[in-house]
Amino acid sequence: MKAVELTGKRSLNLTERDRPSIQDDEILLKVHAVGVCGSDLRIYQNGDDRVDYPRITGHEIAGEIVETGPEVSRFQIGDRVTLGAHMPCGTCHFCQANEGHHCVEGWSIGYQVDGGFAEYVVLPSLFIRNGSVQRIAATTSYKLACLSEPFSCVLSGLQELEVQAGETVVVYGAGAIGCMYIAALKRMGAAKIIAVQRSKDRQKKALEIGADIVIDPNMENTVDSVMAETEGVGVHAVIVTAPSPAVQNEALILARTTGRVLYFAGIKSVTDMPINTNPIIYKQLKIVGTHGAPRHLHMEAVKWIDQSLLDFSFFVTHTFPLEETEIAFETALSKEGLKSVVVPTQKK
Repeated sequence: MKAVELTGKRSLNLTERDRPSIQDDEILLKVHAVGVCGSDLRIYQNGDDRVDYPRITGHEIAGEIVETGPEVSRFQIGDRVTLGAHMPCGTCHFCQANEGHHCVEGWSIGYQVDGGFAEYVVLPSLFIRNGSVQRIAATTSYKLACLSEPFSCVLSGLQELEVQAGETVVVYGAGAIGCMYIAALKRMGAAKIIAVQRSKDRQKKALEIGADIVIDPNMENTVDSVMAETEGVGVHAVIVTAPSPAVQNEALILARTTGRVLYFAGIKSVTDMPINTNPIIYKQLKIVGTHGAPRHLHMEAVKWIDQSLLDFSFFVTHTFPLEETEIAFETALSKEGLKSVVVPTQKK
């Protein structure tokens, strides 16, 4: 089979491997689509302690089951499925509490085991038992189904933030994740959605998918503009999808008294910029962070996609054959469009 191996920092190599063989309790999946995630880009640029070289990365996977071991009973050859990222151990405190995305072992597809930038991927028994393998509707394309993993993370953030209909929300960043938040907020009945985005192209995307107002911080003061829109009160909730310490601090200013702030994007490195905790204290803010998503929210994300509750085709702006995976990575790094998806069945 063809596969793209990460062999070092910024080193992706297209290679030929034998089609993988599976154990009695494993599944062989033919990959039809795999999204390029921000975490894939971080591994590509900086490496990761959990990733040994060579490694096939990629965890936003959708495909067709082409082989099952004799001990696999829940799935059959021909099933069309999409995957979550996490491979929970199933026995630690977090796994037992239905929080397998916080499993102490920290195993994920595309990290400790090979992922989806290949024609085939093996689903290990641990993943089949404790991870999330979800069937998709016959009418759902693989290209959209691979969005289930990132969208489950969006649903996790919205659940923690407890956004209510009629509220005003600021979303920092209008990349694929930011636009998913905007679209979901609009569907859930947010009264006013304010996007903060520097890129002109992504400003347009934010408006197209449902933002009521877009603020360009290159051209105007974000705090002044938000306060003008809210009669000086601030917003009910702020979602930060941009990896910026300065923005993390600014979000605390934008939130109204008793408001909520969600930190979705981690910062690139440890920073000397302190978080001013006074707004948290004196405005009695609720601050939450989310990473990944539990299995039930991955199941929920699949329902959203199967039922077309949003126009998920909006988020996929670029597709590439497997041979052009490196171009897909560089396109994503350049912030061109929203989501880049590699389609191994697509001809170059």
